[in-house]
Order: sequence, then C-alpha cells, then structure tokens
Amino acid sequence: MCKKVGLITFISSVILCAPLLADLNLKNLSLKGAEEIALEYNKSLLIAREGTTQAQERKSQAVSRWLPAIGYRAEFRDIEKKELFFNVFSSVFDFSHQGYSSILQLSQPIFSTDLLFGLKSKNLEAQVTSYEQANTKNELLLAVRDRYYEVLLYEKALVIERENIDYLSYALQQEQGRLDAGNATPFEVNQSKVAVANAISTYYATLKKLKNARNAFILTLGIDPLLEPEIYLEEHSMPIDSIPVLSVKLQELNDVYDYRSDTFPTTLDFSRHIESLERARKLTLFTASEVQEYLDLALSLRPDLLARKLQVGVADQNVNTKLGTYLPKISGYVRYSYNDVDLGTRPFFKQEYDLSAGVVLSWNLFDSMLREHEVREARSMRSSSRISYDKEWQRIEVEIRNGLYQLEEAMLTYLSSTQAVFVAEQAREQAKDKLHFGRIAPLEYRDSVNQLAQARNQQNQASFDLLAAYYQVRYATGVDAK
Repeated sequence: MCKKVGLITFISSVILCAPLLADLNLKNLSLKGAEEIALEYNKSLLIAREGTTQAQERKSQAVSRWLPAIGYRAEFRDIEKKELFFNVFSSVFDFSHQGYSSILQLSQPIFSTDLLFGLKSKNLEAQVTSYEQANTKNELLLAVRDRYYEVLLYEKALVIERENIDYLSYALQQEQGRLDAGNATPFEVNQSKVAVANAISTYYATLKKLKNARNAFILTLGIDPLLEPEIYLEEHSMPIDSIPVLSVKLQELNDVYDYRSDTFPTTLDFSRHIESLERARKLTLFTASEVQEYLDLALSLRPDLLARKLQVGVADQNVNTKLGTYLPKISGYVRYSYNDVDLGTRPFFKQEYDLSAGVVLSWNLFDSMLREHEVREARSMRSSSRISYDKEWQRIEVEIRNGLYQLEEAMLTYLSSTQAVFVAEQAREQAKDKLHFGRIAPLEYRDSVNQLAQARNQQNQASFDLLAAYYQVRYATGVDAK
C-alpha cells in the first residue's frame, strides 16, 4: 500500500511539473540563465513591478484631476404632504406631492495649487518607485549569484569529501593487509576505520548543506520548489579567470607575493610570504582613482540612492503645496439643467432645460495658524529627506570601500589557498608512496590526506568568497540595476 501511495505521489509530481518544465531550461543551468529565470519569476521583483504600475496609475490620476469632469445628477422626491416647489425659471409657485431635478454639468479646474504641485509630486513618486524596483532587481541579482555559487561551493565540497573517503579507504585497505600479514595491530586498523567513518559523517553533513543551498537557490529563482531536483548547474568550477578585473589583479598580486611553486618552500619562504601578506594589508590594491570611479558609478547608478534624491524633490513639492494654501482656488463650470437649485414639479422628459455657466473662487483667509504649522512641518520633513540622502550616500561610500577591502583580502586568501593545495597534493602523493612501502605509519598518511582535504576546502571557500566579494562590489555600485 505504501509503495502505491509513493508511486501515485511521484506521478502527481511529474504531472504538476510537466507544464513548468516546458518553459524552463533547468538542465545545464548557467548563471545568466538563472538570472533570467529570477527576473521573470521572483515574487519580490514581481511585487515591485506591480508597485511601479500602481505609481504610474497614481500619476495618471493626478493628470486626470486637471482635465474636465462631466457629471449628471437627477433627483425625484415623493412626499405624503404637498410641498411648495420653487422653480427659479418660472413665476408659478406650485404645491405638489412630487419634486424633480436634473443637472448635466461640466466642471474644469482653472487654478489650484493642490493639483499643480500634486501632479509634480506624483511624477516624482513614480520615478522613486521605478528606482525602488531597480533596487529590488539589484538585490535579486546579488542573491541569485550568491545562491548559484553557494550550490557550486557545496557540490565541489562534496567531491572533495568523496575523494577524501577514497584516500582514507585506501589507507584502511593497506592497514588491513598489514594486519593480515601480522605487521599491524587491530588498534591501528580501528583507527583507520574511525577516520573513514568520520569522513563519511562529514560527507553527509556537506550533503545536507548542499540540499539547503539548492532549496534557497530555487526559492530565490521564484519557481516551484518541486523543480529543485531538475536543476543541474552548467558551471563545474568557480569562473574566476573569466572575470577580467579579478584575473588582472590576481596576476599582479601573484607576481609580487608568490613564492617558488616548483619546490617545497622552506621555513624562511613561509616566513617571508607571511610578512609580505602583512605588508599587503597596508597597501591599496585599488588606486585612489579606481576607488573614485566606483564611487562615481554608485553616485550615478545606485537606485536606492537615486530614490532618496528624488524623495527630497517630493518633499520640496510638499512644501510648495502647503504654501499654495495661501492662494485661492478657481474653477469653472457649465450646467445644462432643470431645477438645479430647488426641486420643481414638472416630471422628467417634460421639463425645459436651461444653460448656465460660472466661475467659483474659494479662498481660505484665516484658519487660526493651521497653515503656518503645516508649512513648518513640511519644511522639517524636507530637511529630514536631505539628511537621509546624505546618510544613505555615506553608507554606500563605506559599503564600497569595505567591499574593495574585502575583495583585496579575498584575493590574497585565494592565492594563499591555491599554493597550499599545490603543496598538500605533493605531500599526499609522497605519503602514499611511503605508505605503500611501509616507510611511514598510517597515521602520517591520514594526516596528509586530511590536510589535503582541508586545503582543498579552503581553496573552494576562498574561490566562493572571492566571487561573492566581486559581486558585492558590483551590487554596491549599482551597475547591474540599469
């Protein structure tokens, strides 16, 4: 029974996923493909787009308020007791149980500061919302890139753990052979078994991290979680060399701080290398002009900063709106009506319509200092908006400078870990040969294997950190939000 239920569930999942898979190419998914899927399906971005549409509609509403409005109003009243109905266009005073009124009116604003500055404000608010959508896109692209390479990070870590299990299993086989030949003790064999068991536990822990990373990735894409098993990444290694900025800077660092890689470094080599890294912490990998270029990019492209700048303009229009309450409002109208003031006795379709037109001026002359306090409040809000803009710019500037420092640190860590892997691979190969001929104890071989696994994991993590730092700098400048 359980097998039938499981089969039915599997078939249902396939049926549900079939129409989704038809539109999505999840096999050999590239980073660019993942970005395109997220830009189409991510829910946060879709909500931001709807917000932009709503802001555009509010702007259109503000335009419509300036245009003529046509309305029709009709009233019929039936009362138990006769009532005097007076028609201003007739000399007859009628008493009747029923009264009628019919008005067709066109009204047009002529002068209104509320409508004038309200239109400007809604226009700026629409631009602010479009920048907020661009900022959501900028954040989404950063998240997609981090999640994509996080999945790749744990996929590579899983490969490293598999290889580590193979290496330690080889040591266990060698130790078991020595035990069978009477050259080892059960204690040494058990130690090798423990090492294999620990490696398997680490493998399963990494597998869990990979599963969590894939779930986070598909959630960022915004597609159905049932499609998670269908995702296969096109990338199999961190594409550091394919990014010009990173490859050039890494080559510069490698030329200055690299030690000999064709032989084992001596203690003095290590010491000099560490000292060079300490000195590098005081250097500026990115020149002052390069840093300024990043800051200029952020000033012109960062959408959340541009939104803050426009919000200052919105606050300006709010001040103007409050100041405009000191001026009168003027509107005009044209009416084609029957009894537009009081109800009359002539029924509908029998009445005589009359044409009238006029201009209405309304002016608030005194309101007990209400307007003065509203103006002061609006000016204070404008000051707050300007301070918020300055604060946002300072935050972004610090974010860029910290991002460049982290990028520099990630490059140094990447180079160091790459060299460590080279040395660890040579050490493991030599330890393997010595173990085969019985010249070293299995414990020493296991140490070399574990050190190699640690070095590879550090290199893998350093590669991810370097890419993450690079994309963080791109996010901080806003170059991808255009």
